[in-house]
Amino acid sequence: MPRLNDFMTRFNVAPLLDFCREHGRVVAYHKGESMVDEGYLCRYFGFVRSGYFKYTVQDSEGNECVTGFSFEGEVVADYVRSFLFSQPSLVSIIAGCDSEVLQVRMSDIRNFIKKHNPEIITEASSILMLEAYERYLSIHRLTPIERYRSLFPRFADVIDRIPYQEIASYLSISRRQFQRIRAQI
Repeated sequence: MPRLNDFMTRFNVAPLLDFCREHGRVVAYHKGESMVDEGYLCRYFGFVRSGYFKYTVQDSEGNECVTGFSFEGEVVADYVRSFLFSQPSLVSIIAGCDSEVLQVRMSDIRNFIKKHNPEIITEASSILMLEAYERYLSIHRLTPIERYRSLFPRFADVIDRIPYQEIASYLSISRRQFQRIRAQI
């Protein structure tokens, strides 16, 4: 079944998961608790064991905008800024519900990859860049209804667990517009 985060199907994360199992620890996050806040360095890399995380930014009016999700079995981290460049995150990563993460320090996973499998960095970066580009184009190319329809098959198994406001924000539409689309479909 397709997933919201196609990255997880296009990339062999098994070595990273094995490293986390061997060297990591399970950390519980309560709903609303941050793994990292915007403007701070993300110090951990992990796999979601239960629950989900949302990636958010604040717009110019202070509203939370959802830019992505990580679900059970998926990677959760600020890959671009904190992993690649050791710079503060441009997003907050927040538990959408009570969640658990199998996590390791970012520096430990970075050192493991550089020593044992450095081509992972290029492969992962290429896949994430392609996904971001496709998402960017869909915002311009597709209507809100078309974006919802393309998202739903990949999101069907978790859509009922996520507040509609978060899904609407991810689709770059208002909650009211989201409710109208759901009613039409």
